[in-house]
Amino acid sequence: MLEIYFSYFKRQPLASIPVFLTLLPIFLIWQRKAYRDNTFLILGIYLIVKFIIDFAMFDWASHKRNTVVLYNLNVPVRYVLSSLIFYKKLETKQFKKWVLVSIPLFVIFSVWDTLHTNPSLGDMHNHKMVLYSTTVESLLMLFWVLLYFYNTIRALKIPNLLTYPFFWVCSGLLIYYSSFLFIAPVFHYSSKWEEWLEIGFLTYVPYMFECVSIILFSIGIAQFSDELYAK
Repeated sequence: MLEIYFSYFKRQPLASIPVFLTLLPIFLIWQRKAYRDNTFLILGIYLIVKFIIDFAMFDWASHKRNTVVLYNLNVPVRYVLSSLIFYKKLETKQFKKWVLVSIPLFVIFSVWDTLHTNPSLGDMHNHKMVLYSTTVESLLMLFWVLLYFYNTIRALKIPNLLTYPFFWVCSGLLIYYSSFLFIAPVFHYSSKWEEWLEIGFLTYVPYMFECVSIILFSIGIAQFSDELYAK
């Protein structure tokens, strides 16, 4: 088993590194006891779920199984958890309501997109990546991040953003979802298990941005403290 994993890691290092790099912010949340804050508790759950699904995809890929099924499953799960982070951070009731309303609507849309893209849902081997969901998810998440930045700057509650842990989390999410915004539609057509379309360096761009976002998460979590954390 380990030989298969190592072999795949050597062949696809950029796709494999983010899977295990996710363990760093998870460890920091535990080590810094950041889970005592509800926002970072949800972030921790998000990262743990991310690691489980990513590792399952790593396992399936190393055994040459279609990982797109897991990706499509991950899209609504990922949005539910990441949007809940902003539900906890946004202070305006109207904005909180927007987040809550968007969650069931996006889940329904994502399920429809999966069924629309894969009319033969039982054919797991030829399962295709969702056509619209990742782009819509990216737009929604970018909107929540920018809305949070707008509220923060408008309120001027934080004297130095660089020492504020959640600023780094937002920056990580901003980078992560920005990378998906325009590449996601391309992946729908390129990510076919039997007829993989080579798109060169673009294939690895999301993995590189994912590594950067995880590092930014880690920087923010490393600065977490009960005394200095601005709530």
